[in-house]
Amino acid sequence: MLVVDGIPGDKSISHRAIMIGALAHGESVFNGFLCSEDCLNTLAIFRQLGVQIAQNNTQVTINGKGPKGLKAPRTVLDVGNSGTAIRLISGVLSALPFSTTITGDASIQSRPMGRIIDPLTAMGAGIESKGQLPPLTIHGTSSIIPNFRYTLPVASAQVKSAVLLASVAAGQSVSVVEPEPCRDHTERMLALFGASVDVANGVIQVGHSNLQAPRGVIQIPKDISSALFFIVWAALAEQPMVLNHIGLNASRTRALDVCRRMGVAIDVTPHDGAFEPMGDVTVHANSQLVNLDVPEEWVPNVIDELPILSVLATKASGVFRVRGAAELRVKESDRIDGICRLIRALGGHVEEYDDGFDIHGPINLNQGMAFDAKHDHRLAMSALIAQHVYGIQGPVHGLESIPTSFPNFMALIQAMPAQSPKKLKT
Repeated sequence: MLVVDGIPGDKSISHRAIMIGALAHGESVFNGFLCSEDCLNTLAIFRQLGVQIAQNNTQVTINGKGPKGLKAPRTVLDVGNSGTAIRLISGVLSALPFSTTITGDASIQSRPMGRIIDPLTAMGAGIESKGQLPPLTIHGTSSIIPNFRYTLPVASAQVKSAVLLASVAAGQSVSVVEPEPCRDHTERMLALFGASVDVANGVIQVGHSNLQAPRGVIQIPKDISSALFFIVWAALAEQPMVLNHIGLNASRTRALDVCRRMGVAIDVTPHDGAFEPMGDVTVHANSQLVNLDVPEEWVPNVIDELPILSVLATKASGVFRVRGAAELRVKESDRIDGICRLIRALGGHVEEYDDGFDIHGPINLNQGMAFDAKHDHRLAMSALIAQHVYGIQGPVHGLESIPTSFPNFMALIQAMPAQSPKKLKT
């Protein structure tokens, strides 16, 4: 049984640790912080906003002084490549009594921000942009509308979190209505810091409360989205594997359900006592994989995992069908296009649609391949997993994007047992 311990800390939770620790009063200590480019940019931004943050490898200590302790930065804030950071930090900035400009790299500057601009301006902030694209100049206000209620047009943890953080930073109560459940890391961490959080019938209510840093060290679980690359590797290579201390938040484990539906044998051993569910994930050797129609109601909770799940589909029989995933078009790259290009580069047959794709498996692998990930970390890692597990060669461009979420990915994949070149049977 191969044991993999090197999965890094959860990216979504690491972002929120910095933000909510900065909005709280007192000293917060987190272990397992993800030292990726994206999360380190968030850390740097809150230092620019006047927060004292000490970092020792994967431990961060945040000296929070509450929203009034945040100060106007002297320069433009730069999130790099992180869509999570720009949307959530914009929520915080909307409730602060000064103006700030926030931007990111070329990819971020092409990503639409209308879904956060609409609710944040309705709450009272002023936001300037060209075509609702970054850079965003945010004229914040501490007079955010009290008891604001917002219905999400589509399920989005980023939009939900932007609204929640704006109200918390302003010291106001808020309600957000979800059309479908999505990631709840923000609600969990707000509750950990003493906020009144009530969730019922698709409505999240956060009451007016001053956040207080909890006592003791807070453990951030390892990122299940990162772990999935190696879960898929194990399934394709038929190599039993154990991955330890993986985050098992119910809003993030739908990808495991997809794997199980496809025939991957997965066991989970939960750990007790953590503010976020976590446990050990065991992947057993198996060879009979079957593709499926991914239920549309599952798509919001597997949206980031669809590139690597598509690689799993290359070994399964039948059609891997995805619809309702138009959001993939406006990720770090157009991921629907990227997934289809990757499957074709591997030798597979795929049909592309506006909001999804059909992958016909199993595929006849090409002996070699070339692929451009277009600076998209998840596409780059998916391509490398496919190459490694199938033992095929070829240039993959865009590898420089991988450290945005998974700094030690290359070291981990190189430590996996080498696979011999193979052809799949049709």
